[in-house]
Amino acid sequence: MGRGSRWLADAKAKLGVYLGQRASRHGGVVDRLCRRLLDRAMALPPEEDFLRDDWVDSDLGFDPDELERYQRGELEDTAPTPQRE
Repeated sequence: MGRGSRWLADAKAKLGVYLGQRASRHGGVVDRLCRRLLDRAMALPPEEDFLRDDWVDSDLGFDPDELERYQRGELEDTAPTPQRE
């Protein structure tokens, strides 16, 4: 590890600490920008995210009419519940 790469690693660490401190505030535009930068930098690609669930991502849920009937309490259990494979 050369001298230049050590300087770069230190600069990245200091920048990360600064962004973390600014993102934890609830202030102005710079704080929100720091929060978005950290969110983008720390986001995992979908194929590496172990919390992703294919069943949830496939969006098996209520259609709008079924949801409306459910909210009114009129939904009967006529449709089978989707099962995981």
